[in-house]
Amino acid sequence: MDKSRFGITTTVLNIFLGLLSIVNYNYAASVKNKDDLFSINITMPNFNTTQGDQYSFLQYELPDEELAIVGYSPLITMNAAHHMLTFACAKPGSNKRFWTSGQACTGSEQLIIHGWARNAPSMNLPDDVGFPVGRNTPYKYIVVNIHYLTNILNDKSGNQIIMSRKSRKYQAGVMLAGTSQIYLKAKTHSVRTPFSCRYNGPTISIFAARVHAHQWARVNSLYRVRDGVVTQIVKGDPQWPQSFYPLTSPIEIQTDDYLIGQCVYDNDDDQIIRVGPTHKDEMCNVYAMYSFEPTKTANGKQKTGEAPIRSCWDNEFSSLANLIPPDSDVPPRKPSDIGETGSGHHTHAEHAMNPSTGNGKHSSIGSNDEPSYDEYMDEVENMRHRNRGQNPYDINKVLSHLGLPDYEYVDAQNFDYLLPTHLTYGKDQTVKLHNAKIMSSNLYTCIDTWPDVKSLPNQLGEIGGIALNKANDELIVFHRGPRKWENKYFSGNYRFRNEAYGPIDEDVLLHIDTRTGQMKSRWGAKMFYMPHGLTIDHAGNIWLTDIAMHQVFMFKPNDLTHPALTVGEMFQPGSGPTQLCRPADIAVMKNGDFFVADGYCNSRIIKFNRKGEYITEWGTPMNGMHDNDGYPLPNQWNIVHSIALNEDAQLLCGADRENYRIQCLNSNTGEFQRQIRVEAKDNIGPIYAIEFAPNANGTVLFAVTGGSETPVKKVYMIDARSGDILTSFDSNP
Repeated sequence: MDKSRFGITTTVLNIFLGLLSIVNYNYAASVKNKDDLFSINITMPNFNTTQGDQYSFLQYELPDEELAIVGYSPLITMNAAHHMLTFACAKPGSNKRFWTSGQACTGSEQLIIHGWARNAPSMNLPDDVGFPVGRNTPYKYIVVNIHYLTNILNDKSGNQIIMSRKSRKYQAGVMLAGTSQIYLKAKTHSVRTPFSCRYNGPTISIFAARVHAHQWARVNSLYRVRDGVVTQIVKGDPQWPQSFYPLTSPIEIQTDDYLIGQCVYDNDDDQIIRVGPTHKDEMCNVYAMYSFEPTKTANGKQKTGEAPIRSCWDNEFSSLANLIPPDSDVPPRKPSDIGETGSGHHTHAEHAMNPSTGNGKHSSIGSNDEPSYDEYMDEVENMRHRNRGQNPYDINKVLSHLGLPDYEYVDAQNFDYLLPTHLTYGKDQTVKLHNAKIMSSNLYTCIDTWPDVKSLPNQLGEIGGIALNKANDELIVFHRGPRKWENKYFSGNYRFRNEAYGPIDEDVLLHIDTRTGQMKSRWGAKMFYMPHGLTIDHAGNIWLTDIAMHQVFMFKPNDLTHPALTVGEMFQPGSGPTQLCRPADIAVMKNGDFFVADGYCNSRIIKFNRKGEYITEWGTPMNGMHDNDGYPLPNQWNIVHSIALNEDAQLLCGADRENYRIQCLNSNTGEFQRQIRVEAKDNIGPIYAIEFAPNANGTVLFAVTGGSETPVKKVYMIDARSGDILTSFDSNP
């Protein structure tokens, strides 16, 4: 498309949007024009907040038409709100038109289509680009989510969505890039948190970007690497008004391009800063808005709801970090400098965009010609230092579960309906005791007909571990067949009496269909001696521990007869870097590195690289000393029986079984974070198993008590970041 023609088109659209915002401030209207543009105003219904830092949600059901979102004009100011996010949803988070707790959308079909904060301006998408919504798309609703700063009366804030009935050649999408690997030591500067990924999909064109972090962040950046050549996509100051700013030239991303970036921080405080949703925590987010030409159906219709990329998270290709340019720690002087201005971008001009101010003029945020620019920069610097040390959020009630690794307190789901009343115990309220009288006994219902026992082997023995596959359609069970864990199988020093007993003759691994409850397959006969731990990693590999063999095994899903990786020496218990002693469990990182709970004899958690090479270990046996609460000291263990990993939150938690507690460490450094005691010791059994909730970005941890001497075994839901017990229920139906 011709550049001059595009400029005229954008200007006409901006003028129209300005007139439209005057004519149509209170409700949706339709105005005759060549694009058949109209606006939808989604504004709060004279809302009165009841507390500071309150969240509200408002839904709008779209008309049954094929529509495209082409622009936004926020009807809001930073005097009232901290930020506003707008979503396209298949189903809203509530059946009500307006709600104040929960989430914006329900289900996986949801998309962030706009973000606003700090009086960011209006914007419109490039010509012939739009977010398809309405008929023949998954997205039937628009939901506006506002986070209010202070108490406010009769608020009518919201967002004006500019829509078109004319189909667009290109669809819009948003990619979230960033990392949760944030650990800022006190009094440190220029701390970098890199992230990287490789793109695999149709060609996309990034035309706008938005960066987000908290007050310690100096600059966020994102780059493309193609054939060894590094091209800047965006470099932005997270203290600016937070909107999608247009790039000077759109950046094309092709299959096998690498995306790399980082956030840079300065921590002048006397405390460590970690990743999290509150102002006492930090984040590292870069949102890239892009366009792409969608595939078509057999009858020539565009396919919708299939975004080529939604996230580029954490540092998958860490070796590329050295390609990030040296000036990446220097923030741009004004928003118009966020994109690289040099030549060499071979992207169509029709993918370019300009922000609009809502009154028909092109916005020029940060221009030195504006009299208010110096005042604006003064305000930015004030924001960098404002409210440090304060926590305006209640993290015990705020969990984000968007289905994206997005730690930007987007939805602030409120778990009041799950939270019991509880006592606090210990310094700084880091240890919570659960009130056993308050629980949701009907939260889950036991299905007596599952599994289909007729399809299971006759000899289903003691179960060492269970795990769901990535698709959640298959449960794998690791059991011991006719063998029971008895002392007769072992001689002194934990050695298995292989000469007397040998391996288990039966298949000890069962694959069960989660829908029907029927067994699909089984394997593992004559391969194992005393099964224990089971984990399935992100690639579908099956990890197993055998406490008689003192080994950890990894099996590829296409070869269940020979392990692809083995750690430990067969039948040789030990405590060195190459030996294990009754390993109990495994947790695997996305890059293939893994942790082993070597907890029966050694009281330690070991970290290995993806090749099975020793990296480090954490934990010690008990030495008889106790903390002020009467429990053993932190990072002392009495059987590390189960471990659970949440990489995004940098949490590695372990079930300290015979100490009746859970201990959580920083998964990067091993630094002790907190202990969690779900109930007073007299009311609880040993904690046998823990696991983070799957397919969620929050830190909900499940814990199960067990043991033959525990009369009432329970399942607990815990917020691992704070130690709060969300609810519990009996595991004996």
